Amino acid sequence: MITVRRLAAAGTVAVAATVMAGCSSIGSQIDALAQVSGVPVNTLQIATETVLEKNNIKVLISPACAQSQTDSTKFECPGGKTTTGESIDVTATNGPANTFTLAPGGTPTAYPAGTLDLVMNVKVAGKTIYEGQAQTVIDQSQGGVK
Repeated sequence: MITVRRLAAAGTVAVAATVMAGCSSIGSQIDALAQVSGVPVNTLQIATETVLEKNNIKVLISPACAQSQTDSTKFECPGGKTTTGESIDVTATNGPANTFTLAPGGTPTAYPAGTLDLVMNVKVAGKTIYEGQAQTVIDQSQGGVK
C-alpha cells in the first residue's frame, strides 16, 4: 500500500536525481567553456587558474593577467592571494608569431604571437609551483591534445 510517507520519499528522490542531473550538465558546459582561448593573455589566465586548482591552492584573490606595459613579449599576473594570505605571482613570456596555411598554396595566416609558445612561471609564497608552457596546462586539463 502506498502511504503518504512513501510517496513523499519517492518524490524527494526523483527531485534530487533531477537536480543532480541538471547540475552535472551545467558543470560540464561551464568546464568546456572555461578552456576556450586563443589570445595569449587569456591563455595565461586560464592556465594560471588551472595550475592553482590542480595544486589545491585555495584562492582568495585571483591574480589578474595583463600584458606588460614596457615589453609586449611579457605578461604579468600580480595581486593574487591565497586564503592564508600568501602571494600568488605569475609571469610569462610569449614566443614569436606563428603562421599557418589552411590549404596547399594558400595564403599564410598569422596566429597570435606566442599563444602556443607562452612559457609561464607560477609562484605561491615565492615558491615556484609550475614552470612551463601555458598551452600544455590547458591541453592536459582537457585530457591531452585532441
